[in-house]
Amino acid sequence: MLERAFAEGVEAMIIPAVEPSRFEAVRSLVASDARLFCGIGIHPHHASEATPEALRRVEELSEDERVQAIGEIGLDYHYNFAPRDVQQEVFRKHLRLAKQRGLPIIVHNRESDNDLFNLLHEEQDGSLKGVLHCFSSPPERAREAVDLGFHVSFTGNITFKSNAALAESVAEVPLDRLMIETDAPYMAPVPHRGKRNEPAYVRLVAEKIAEIRSCSLHDVLAMTTTNARTLFRLVLVMIVLASTLSSSFVLAQTTDDDDDDQTVQDPYFNPYPKKFGLALSGGLNTISESFSEGGQSTLTRGAALGIGASMVYNFTDNIGLGLSFLTMQNTAVQQINPVTQRPFQEFPNYHRAVDAYVQYTFVPGKVVNFYVQGGASLVANAFDAKPTTPFGPWIVTPNFTGGLGVNIATSWGVLYPAVEYRFNVAFGLQEPRVFSQPGSPPQTRIQTGFVYSIPRLSVWFFPTFGR
Repeated sequence: MLERAFAEGVEAMIIPAVEPSRFEAVRSLVASDARLFCGIGIHPHHASEATPEALRRVEELSEDERVQAIGEIGLDYHYNFAPRDVQQEVFRKHLRLAKQRGLPIIVHNRESDNDLFNLLHEEQDGSLKGVLHCFSSPPERAREAVDLGFHVSFTGNITFKSNAALAESVAEVPLDRLMIETDAPYMAPVPHRGKRNEPAYVRLVAEKIAEIRSCSLHDVLAMTTTNARTLFRLVLVMIVLASTLSSSFVLAQTTDDDDDDQTVQDPYFNPYPKKFGLALSGGLNTISESFSEGGQSTLTRGAALGIGASMVYNFTDNIGLGLSFLTMQNTAVQQINPVTQRPFQEFPNYHRAVDAYVQYTFVPGKVVNFYVQGGASLVANAFDAKPTTPFGPWIVTPNFTGGLGVNIATSWGVLYPAVEYRFNVAFGLQEPRVFSQPGSPPQTRIQTGFVYSIPRLSVWFFPTFGR
């Protein structure tokens, strides 16, 4: 069963241990494979077994590094295997343990909407997080769950014709709060309905969600993957897949009662694929220029507003080749020369830079990632630029950039706002510069070098068709 799931692109599974007598068996199982993780909790069906000793054992096991959640926990008023007041008391104790441990919860809810949501409202202090699994409540409850800060997970029952009304709930949940699961061995999706469910079928749930929401299957898989990584903080300790369905990285959660779907990091999977992208940039440039006058060195500085545009093509998730253009106008040099403390230019300086660079992005599959760039630039300057002042000459300089970006998945592609710091350096110049000072004859000074440094904001967009 596990190999069938992995062959279909399932990357990892969370297997909640839902009754005290099975805690050790589940822990032993997840220890057998680095792709398996577990949750610890006492299901409402077994709430009567939640003795002080059993609850202490849940707390002890929650410290285990393989335990990624408290759950499956909640309320079940359909079977009422335990008295309702007992279920509520046990549920509340689990919620407080989850907050204490900083772990997400996996919530079971059957025919208990009012009491369950009341308890969640009472215990939510901003630190409680988790997922309402196998969601089957009305759309207004889906909105309420999201407003409370929870994720909402759907199973194979959304493929049943008898549950067509669930489509409204599926459409109500924002993509960044959506999860998928199998609830194996139950809730087998069409066309396997009536048979034993298993994690390999979770892709069918994703396909149905894509149909309901009129979006691509890739978007559903990418976002549920990202949501799982964020909520459960899963990291695989071994490289796992060589799957032909490499874009289908969902995490299956499996118990006697349920099976939840999320995804785990795989170095070969990036939920934010970015091939070709375009960007607009802007920032405040600092220009430091050095001059040689009569054997003495002087330094001037000025601020210039820079705006520009860039494009990049990524050959892999990590490595790309880019080209950018930046134009800057330095009006500060019209004011005071910091060396002579006198006005020394009547007209502003203008600068143009064309950068070619190689970019390396660290952990490209993360929501936030860091990148570095390095390459060569062609820089042209027009100093004290009267309308007749020509640009040039063009100077070749190295460029270096470090940046931090945020991946935002949309139905049209990936939006990637980034803050970065870039600089160009040029030394060993022997470029004559003519300065015009009001009321004084022009003077020639020899520029020996410059450094352009600019913190800037770039907003990138990588369209879907560029993937």
